[in-house]
Amino acid sequence: MISHTAGQLAKLKDKPRVFYTLEFQVGTTTYRFNNTDVVKVYLSQNYLPGFIDEMPEIEITAQPKTNDISIDFSDPEGVLINAFLGASWMNKPCKIRKHIHDSDDNQILVKSAFEGLLSEVKINTEKSELEVTASSIWADFEKTAGIKTNSKSQQRYYPTDTAFDHAAKAKEKVYWGKDAPSGTGSGRIGGGRIVIPNPRVNLV
Repeated sequence: MISHTAGQLAKLKDKPRVFYTLEFQVGTTTYRFNNTDVVKVYLSQNYLPGFIDEMPEIEITAQPKTNDISIDFSDPEGVLINAFLGASWMNKPCKIRKHIHDSDDNQILVKSAFEGLLSEVKINTEKSELEVTASSIWADFEKTAGIKTNSKSQQRYYPTDTAFDHAAKAKEKVYWGKDAPSGTGSGRIGGGRIVIPNPRVNLV
């Protein structure tokens, strides 16, 4: 349960204003935006308006978010599009905060709404639009096993790893440290023992 002071609770009852600030990194540059029509300042940093077309409402709970989140951007000047096309962005940090202000725009609360890593970007150059997706840093804690079992999921964390592209071809049974039974067919080397040079695969 998230606790608040009596003063905060009183202000929260008086039609508070809610907005979000978003920041993520592309290359070595950090980009900061908010979903209002004016510049917002938080911790001495400017969060720019006008770029966020659509983003979901984020409910603040005591449990960390484990889902992906996608934000739509309008980028008529091509600032973000050029950044994503020209620099590394995969697995760069992404943070979203939920700000609650009173009717006079005084801050009541600021809560961390989402923390994740950039995992996917869809760019429409004709319309100057982007859809940026981030995956929660807590997502893997919900998995029974930490192994990624498909290329798209694996490459979120290891972009050059293509091991799962070849998984469908790995149909031969491998007998480790002993001879294969007679009649197993192809794949027998040196009396049925298969030697795999440097069998190292990056698994999470």
